[in-house]
Amino acid sequence: MGYVDFDSLAQKLTPTLQVLEGKRKELLKKGCSEGARYAALFLIVGVIILIILKLEGIFALIVIAVISVIIFFTCVNNKSKIVSSFYKEEVVNEVIHAFCPDAAFTPDSGIDESVFENCGLFISPDRYHAEDLIEGCLGKTSFVCSEVHAEERRTRSTKNGVQHYWVDIFKGFLFIADFHKDFQGETTILRNSLFKLKMGASRVKMENPEFEKVFDVFSTDQIEARYLITPSMMERMLKLDNNFKKGITISFRNSTILVAIPDSKNRFEADVWSSLNDMNLLKSDFAVLQSLLAIVDELNLNTRIWSKE
Repeated sequence: MGYVDFDSLAQKLTPTLQVLEGKRKELLKKGCSEGARYAALFLIVGVIILIILKLEGIFALIVIAVISVIIFFTCVNNKSKIVSSFYKEEVVNEVIHAFCPDAAFTPDSGIDESVFENCGLFISPDRYHAEDLIEGCLGKTSFVCSEVHAEERRTRSTKNGVQHYWVDIFKGFLFIADFHKDFQGETTILRNSLFKLKMGASRVKMENPEFEKVFDVFSTDQIEARYLITPSMMERMLKLDNNFKKGITISFRNSTILVAIPDSKNRFEADVWSSLNDMNLLKSDFAVLQSLLAIVDELNLNTRIWSKE
């Protein structure tokens, strides 16, 4: 992967961003107009109903006013979907290709649920959503990545009966690269681990003190784990971890490396309320993508390790 200068890329995209900024302002104006119209209509109808039913009291008026405000902001925020669609197609797609010219970006698709279930890191979800799928190839290494939100449905007893609620299994960025080489064992790297060891897995002691402070390494093959996690690899993982500090998980299994990064932020999204002239919107996203692809680069350099006999 070649070096990508963010400032040069931002300069290249400035004309596109200026056009999109004009569209954003138009959509914001349209959303405010629609929101004000529907909110006012609801407010008027609500007041009329109160008069007809001869209902008195400030509480009913407050409820109607609050719902009217919600209607207004819902109408405006719905325009963000249109802004994001333009932004992904004309800006995000361009930046992804700067990192990986052959990559394909499909905003409405994501890593399949079956892949998530079979990665060996998470329980099966009851509700699953994935988007912003990126597929590409660096050297001989193919990769896919996307945003993923997996949830488990739970129940609890309350004085009003049984209540159902949702708990996150994983929400964030999932990156999977295929090295076309079957690993002999399974190696998992976790941050501040409360991880329950799999049968046959044991703790691997690494030589980097800083890495040891941050990560716990478990593997069914101690020798292979040390080949996988080179000094340079440890430095890259520390850099990746520094971007998040939310417990990234890295797994080597079968012929793939999987990086799971918990992240509450929705990546590659634009907001109808925010100016598109500010490239800071993308800086953190591209830092993530660059760090992930740098891990692929590092493993590709060790071709003598991964070559099949």
